[in-house]
Amino acid sequence: MYNLHTHTTRCNHAVGTDREYVEAAIHAGMTVLGFSDHCPQFFPVSDYYSHFRMRPELAEDYVYSLRQLKKEYEKDIKILIGFETEYYPKTFRRFMRFIKPLELDYLIMGQHIVGNEYDFGSYYAGRDCLHREYIKEYVDQVIEGLNTGVFTYLAHPDIVNYEGDIEYYKAQMTRLCKHARKMKLPLEYNILGYTSGKCYPNPIFWRIASEIGCKTVLGFDAHNPLALLNSHAYAECLDELSLYGIEPIRFSEIKIRALPR
Repeated sequence: MYNLHTHTTRCNHAVGTDREYVEAAIHAGMTVLGFSDHCPQFFPVSDYYSHFRMRPELAEDYVYSLRQLKKEYEKDIKILIGFETEYYPKTFRRFMRFIKPLELDYLIMGQHIVGNEYDFGSYYAGRDCLHREYIKEYVDQVIEGLNTGVFTYLAHPDIVNYEGDIEYYKAQMTRLCKHARKMKLPLEYNILGYTSGKCYPNPIFWRIASEIGCKTVLGFDAHNPLALLNSHAYAECLDELSLYGIEPIRFSEIKIRALPR
């Protein structure tokens, strides 16, 4: 077992100490634990700040704390340090400049919001993606972000909450899956979505991913150390994936995409 989708209290909606996450992962029998907390963002406006991510001034403490734990527990578990981030075209370069001196191990993409978040017309894909054009916009933005070449995998790719024309949904998700397959970039089956009754994992999406042959990882999306100990949910998600003919890849099969130094 491994998990590359782990948050900390710095994102303002997780609980537990960094150490508690590490010890829970060891207790669960994991060989690799990757921290990928919600990253800081830099919006060119003064009247908006997203409160579901860490503030920039906490980033150095985040990295320092995890590096100390990495040394302390190096005989017990491999710890990687990264961020989960959206791809926002207007702010992505500034974000990449900010993280460069942090010397992170990896990034995962979690495209919760389509647009640039702060600007008019942005929307949360897991709640507001109600129109056909929104699905296309989501897939377009995800593909553009993946093409930057910095993301190790795509978290909850089926986050889109859409109840309209199923054939149109299938066409757009097929486009996303084919692009991920072409890039040999894994898609995440999200355990938090499974346990909390969100609109994902979406069976329609995973049938498409299976047919196309996409690589798949299981991600706990842990916001609580106890989540890493939920072996029952992990086993149930494995069973669900097996129904689609999907076997998650091993950690050794994941290409950790190098970040600019």
